[in-house]
Amino acid sequence: MTTVPRDPIRVPLVPECAPCITHSLKMLIPLLTSDPDLQFRMFRRAFEYLAKGFDEGIAPHPLSVDMYQELYSMGDVDDPFREIKRKSNEVAMSLLPQVEELISSLTGYERLRACLGASIAGNLIDYNTAAHRPDLETLYQDFERILEDGFAIDHSRRLWEELTREPREDRRLVFLADNAGETIFDIPLLRLLNSLGWSVTYVVKGGPMANDATREDVAGTEIEQLAEISDTGVQSHGVPPDLVSSEFLVTVRSADLVVSKGQSNIETFPRIQDQIGVLTFYVLRAKCANIAGAIGARPGDNVVLAVEGG
Repeated sequence: MTTVPRDPIRVPLVPECAPCITHSLKMLIPLLTSDPDLQFRMFRRAFEYLAKGFDEGIAPHPLSVDMYQELYSMGDVDDPFREIKRKSNEVAMSLLPQVEELISSLTGYERLRACLGASIAGNLIDYNTAAHRPDLETLYQDFERILEDGFAIDHSRRLWEELTREPREDRRLVFLADNAGETIFDIPLLRLLNSLGWSVTYVVKGGPMANDATREDVAGTEIEQLAEISDTGVQSHGVPPDLVSSEFLVTVRSADLVVSKGQSNIETFPRIQDQIGVLTFYVLRAKCANIAGAIGARPGDNVVLAVEGG
């Protein structure tokens, strides 16, 4: 029987967060403005946030969200990653037929593992982690490598057992999405969930934040046919409990099962999960050493982690 951890997942601010945040700023700020003076003011304001974070012990997630929101406002830019997200979707769509061809040759539990592998390959489209460099040109090879390497934390058998329990008409699964482009590589898993009789609500972000997916980024894709599209109600990485909408909380409270993608969701959703008690499967490539350590993984690990509800 799979062992499912119940220790709280908490990601504190550590010294290594400073270079990671600085790296993200080196990409973000030039997208917000080409004015050198304004860039300087943005960096200065960001470093004030970072110093306050260390002084007051603010966790990296709320620190970065507040910082990003102010920088977006200073630059008067709604979605600085829009073109990057469009390109990510375009490349992922071009590769999806190859991914689907491989997956279609498999059945049952092995098909689920391949769908999870595709979803994790999509999680490599991350432009906000210093230790990680996304390469859209190698996504299919990354998918193949994930299938070969498997999952360092592997609760996929438990997920298969949950998905294939005696069917009910009203089985509801909430899928917490992550980045644009990555969403396209979630499609095989969404198709499988539908085929197993699950109604899926696919939750994107309520507003642009880095390359996280919003409603705009999934509009016109097959995801709209495979799931009900919802959002967090907030412009933020992840799903911060103190910021998400009441509608989002109602959505997750109604779920029989949650699949949560990516690092920011694993930083934030456990606090909501503790309150609502829903079994959640966290699916991701561990890229940040701090987050990897919080879940018992190492950087570079492929993770399918089951966590019981409170």
